[in-house]
Amino acid sequence: MTMQSDIVKTFDDMRAAWGLPFDGLALAKASQAEVPSNLWPLLPYAQIWGISDDWARESLVRRTPPALIANLKQVVTLYDDLLDDWLAGSEASSLTPSDSYVAFSAMRMAADFAS
Repeated sequence: MTMQSDIVKTFDDMRAAWGLPFDGLALAKASQAEVPSNLWPLLPYAQIWGISDDWARESLVRRTPPALIANLKQVVTLYDDLLDDWLAGSEASSLTPSDSYVAFSAMRMAADFAS
């Protein structure tokens, strides 16, 4: 599956699009070592919107510039099948999922909340 790299933003792209408030964000823990390689491009998204606390995540979504929310939703849709493959896999039933698993799940919830 070939992803459209012009749609997926880097951390620096998002920082530039967000502006000053972005600097105060508490980033979720997500690392390449815990994530399938085909989802590595989404690490910045999981770090930004992968907040496990529902209230904090929804508050962040409400403060996110509309263009970045549109991009988050587009990227999650673009990677939906790959996210399903991982997030519905064996770690889904784990009592102690990895920080990255939790962050990617929460990122998806952020995109859903924004819809």
